[in-house]
Amino acid sequence: MKVIALLLSLAAVASAGGVVRDMLGGNTGSNCDQSLQTYNVNKFVVTPWPPSKNEWLNLSMNGTMTAPVTLKGMGIFVTFNGLNFYQETIPEDGSYNAGQYYALAFKAYLPSIAPNGKYGVDVKMVSTTGAFLNCWGVTFTLS
Repeated sequence: MKVIALLLSLAAVASAGGVVRDMLGGNTGSNCDQSLQTYNVNKFVVTPWPPSKNEWLNLSMNGTMTAPVTLKGMGIFVTFNGLNFYQETIPEDGSYNAGQYYALAFKAYLPSIAPNGKYGVDVKMVSTTGAFLNCWGVTFTLS
């Protein structure tokens, strides 16, 4: 399990209650780039939902590779009130064949000092060639 304190950095930023892009079939969020189909995400769940300050979020993602790929990492891209705010790549590894299942679980902490506002978090798996394999995003508001 990956532990990410990625949202600790949100304390350095600075508006409005928790809304998701959509909730379909047990998924939290939605595909944020239909052109990225190398890793076809079947399920992405964030609990508890909606997020609140001063708590750990559990995030899990699973799906199937549609082509052979070797992983480099998981890119995390955070926006705050519509502006790019933070990004990092969490190391991941492994080689996968087309049709192979891949699951990932990780945590993120929302500190009590996180500023109020609208957040967007996109998660993208990255190959060793630097190509993005998918994009799954959630949006929520802290108030």
